[in-house]
Amino acid sequence: MGEQPPGSGALPPAIPAVLLPGGNWAPRGAEPAPGALPSVAAARDAQQGADRGAAGAGAVPDHPARGAAGPGAGAAPRERGAGGGCAGGSGESHRRRRTAAEEVVTKDGLFNAKKETSQEVEHGAEAPGIPDRNCVPQPPCTSVHTERTVAHLNTLKDRHPGDLWARMHISSLEYAAGDMTRKGRKKDKARVSELLQGLAFSGDSDVEEDNKLETHHAQKKLKMSNVPEKNWAKRDIKPSFPSWSALDSGLLNLKSEKLNPVELFELFFDDEIFNMIVNETNNYASQKNVNLEVTVQEIRCVFGILLLSGFVRRPRRGMYWEISDADQNLVRDAIRRDRFELIFSYLHFADNSHLDQKDKFTKLRPLIKQMNRNFLLYAPLEEYYYFDKTMCECFDSDQFLNGKPIRIGYKIWCGTTTQGYLVWFEPYQEESTVMVDKDLDLGLGGNLVMHFADVLLERGQYPYHLCFDSFFTSVKLVSALKKKGVKATGTIRENRTEKCPLMSTEHMRKMKKGYFDFRVEENEEIILCRWHGDDIISLCSNAVGIEPASELSCSADEDDSHQIAQPSIVKLYDECREGVAKMDQIISKYRVRIRSKKWYSILVSYIIDVAMNNAWQLHRACNASTSLDLLDFRRYVAHFYLEHNANLSD
Repeated sequence: MGEQPPGSGALPPAIPAVLLPGGNWAPRGAEPAPGALPSVAAARDAQQGADRGAAGAGAVPDHPARGAAGPGAGAAPRERGAGGGCAGGSGESHRRRRTAAEEVVTKDGLFNAKKETSQEVEHGAEAPGIPDRNCVPQPPCTSVHTERTVAHLNTLKDRHPGDLWARMHISSLEYAAGDMTRKGRKKDKARVSELLQGLAFSGDSDVEEDNKLETHHAQKKLKMSNVPEKNWAKRDIKPSFPSWSALDSGLLNLKSEKLNPVELFELFFDDEIFNMIVNETNNYASQKNVNLEVTVQEIRCVFGILLLSGFVRRPRRGMYWEISDADQNLVRDAIRRDRFELIFSYLHFADNSHLDQKDKFTKLRPLIKQMNRNFLLYAPLEEYYYFDKTMCECFDSDQFLNGKPIRIGYKIWCGTTTQGYLVWFEPYQEESTVMVDKDLDLGLGGNLVMHFADVLLERGQYPYHLCFDSFFTSVKLVSALKKKGVKATGTIRENRTEKCPLMSTEHMRKMKKGYFDFRVEENEEIILCRWHGDDIISLCSNAVGIEPASELSCSADEDDSHQIAQPSIVKLYDECREGVAKMDQIISKYRVRIRSKKWYSILVSYIIDVAMNNAWQLHRACNASTSLDLLDFRRYVAHFYLEHNANLSD
């Protein structure tokens, strides 16, 4: 091997280079602008001159694809014997491949040029080459129409001027290292195809993208400029809401009527709902050419068996007619097994010919609307309500909710009292059916809370107090509820505090437990408080502040116990947030166990359990001293339906 002569212009293999007009090499950063490309004649003259020089000196040009000097293939001119002609021909072929790889900028043009280059290599492989021990093996000499190739590439360049990014970034680094193989080209072709998807190569498209981006930023700045700047001050809040003085006349009427458990349960599953179920079930069976003719008494028997399955569990539902005991005798005397199976398989709640395709739960929508109306009608009139999300257990669902006793199933938005009475619920779906003022821009969680506030205000313009967690809370939501005359308190996330200058969470962790920091927004009278208890918690409210602060017992171990300060806003939220958890606990004790093959049967069972929970809540409120426990209350309803609705003729 000959030594590399000084001043030969070869670059190290790791430095990418480009070919400038006139045949000179320059580093990648010094390349000319994309528009400054030589004409066809100039490119041809430069090509012929470089060929003559390379053929006379036996030079081998740098690598064709990226212009980098690869080991062997991109070496400087060397002393050779009879191999000069072959080296010159190889240099001409490499220069043509280099030009094709640098100039083609469109997807189709790039692949066409590479296809031509591949054909040249394959054609040259058929001609025998004369190897030289002092010369690195080169592809055999081939003849290519230089003028046609350069003209074709310049035409593509003029058609697609915005090619700078593609020429700089798309070609593989394996080309720069001299790995010019078919396998490498095929791999690089797939990678380039992947990169080209979604790219805009024309100058016009680049301008359009820039214009869209500028328009988006301008609209965002305009939207932000319309929002008044918050003015935070360190003082306690001064709420302007009236005090709670409403009298629950509905509960007083229920107390005077002295309703039994069945009558309380039928406040929700009333005659209107039972008649609706009978009509829709018979209608659905007739659509399937089945003469079912189910009656209200039979539907009540079916409900009795469903309620019974919550506290009398069997591996198979057919065993409720097999085993002989007191409960099973009730089932066998009430309805035949085959008749139950037939009715249960055709149980329906909506007309299939009038379904809303945009509503995922359209087959249950009539039942959900009627139940929400009855829940609200007989709900205890209280000041505090809690809004949260819960789960209806179903292992066929892909919805997941962390931090709940049931984590897989159907997610349900619900608003409850502090004791666990369900006032309003709505199953979760991607396109929510809840309609609110879109100008408020509160997001999904804020819209749900606003809708729940509207539901409560239907009973009267009382100063209700809603509590909710950080998924829903924002300063904008609390302000919107205040304009409706509704109090609001909830935990809030760091990115929703509207740049309130509270002590940072990291700094507060270094303080003693019981330390808190707070600010009040002067314009809207909304307070933000950050408190160090068992963990750092941030809260927002428009109705309750710091005073009166209370003392909370905190113990690190059994021997070490001390008192820490607890702001009033923290104490109130802790007392109110247990509403949904209490409801979940009551429902989980005696949940309906019988299910059908229909996907919504689990939601029907959930609604039955919720109605039983609400009926029991009213029973305890009306009979504080002589109330039944949940098991006895449920058993009373189930036995009554099975005993008084049995088909004696059967």
